[in-house]
Amino acid sequence: MIVTSSFSGTYFSSSIPDVVLTTTESRVRATILVDSDTIYEEYLYPVSRKISIADLTSLLTPYAKAALSVDVTINLIEQSVTTDTETNISTVSMTGKVIYSSADVDTSASDFCSKYFLSILLGTKITSIGRLEYLHFLGTDSATVTATYSDGSQQSFDATVIAGNNKYTTIDVSADLFSVEGKELIAYTVNSGDRSQDYEIDFSCPDCAPILLFTNSFGVQELAYCTGTHKVAPEYKRNSALISGKLRNYSIEETRTFKADTGVLNFQMANWFDDVFRSNEIYIVNIIDGTPNIGREITVTDSKSEYSNDDNSLPRFTFSYRYAQLNQNVLQLNRSGRIFDNTFDNTFN
Repeated sequence: MIVTSSFSGTYFSSSIPDVVLTTTESRVRATILVDSDTIYEEYLYPVSRKISIADLTSLLTPYAKAALSVDVTINLIEQSVTTDTETNISTVSMTGKVIYSSADVDTSASDFCSKYFLSILLGTKITSIGRLEYLHFLGTDSATVTATYSDGSQQSFDATVIAGNNKYTTIDVSADLFSVEGKELIAYTVNSGDRSQDYEIDFSCPDCAPILLFTNSFGVQELAYCTGTHKVAPEYKRNSALISGKLRNYSIEETRTFKADTGVLNFQMANWFDDVFRSNEIYIVNIIDGTPNIGREITVTDSKSEYSNDDNSLPRFTFSYRYAQLNQNVLQLNRSGRIFDNTFDNTFN
């Protein structure tokens, strides 16, 4: 048995190579294990001496998405079969790591994960005092934050770890954590190993509605803040009939459609916001008595994320969404502010 295309090293789930081998024997017994659990076991028979284990992406992606990173072992046993007797001729074992990603990244998985946080945002993120900001990365490295203030001074902080295991780490990098009495925070940089993420403070502190918690292209959750106009436009589909001599609505179907505007974005964040539109898991975040609470799941039904390289072009996107659940008659008893105001303030209370 000669392996011409092997499985070794670290791969993103979106770009796992095929395993290809040649054999002159009757068959090959293939077994695939994910974190020591067998998920595939089959006898493979050669065609013109060639065997291919193809489309490993479809097989391994669900496991990688559930755990973010999985260890994969592929065992191949070459066998000779005569009548009812099978004889093991040779054995090959291949091991590697698969990291969940729905994006096609133009560098190796090991290189990306050592140099970048688990986000497609490759530039400065605009934030404000009062907003929650989280970062995720593979590994258990420590992280530090260097904050810059309006008087030119800087101060270092240890980033707060809020979640993770022996595979990944989640840190809280909200601007509030780096505010110092008597100083005005203008920017800060988060570093962990070779990874770096810059934040700039928007001093206007605009109202944010909606606030979205979405699962990104690497299977972790990020927060997106929309600062533009937010509208609600319920639609009703009524079925009526004459009942006992009166026209009555016997069925009313409500679809509560919200229309949102991201507000003006920088070009790096514009590219990043597309990850919201391609996400299949999005939740509304509500601010109740100053505390963020994950609300109901939503579904984006329409989006427009068009922008150009014109000198006077400023990216801003619009989109529509609805509650994912069937029942659209949602009553939020503890919601502060306007009917769809998710901000941290008490506007119009």
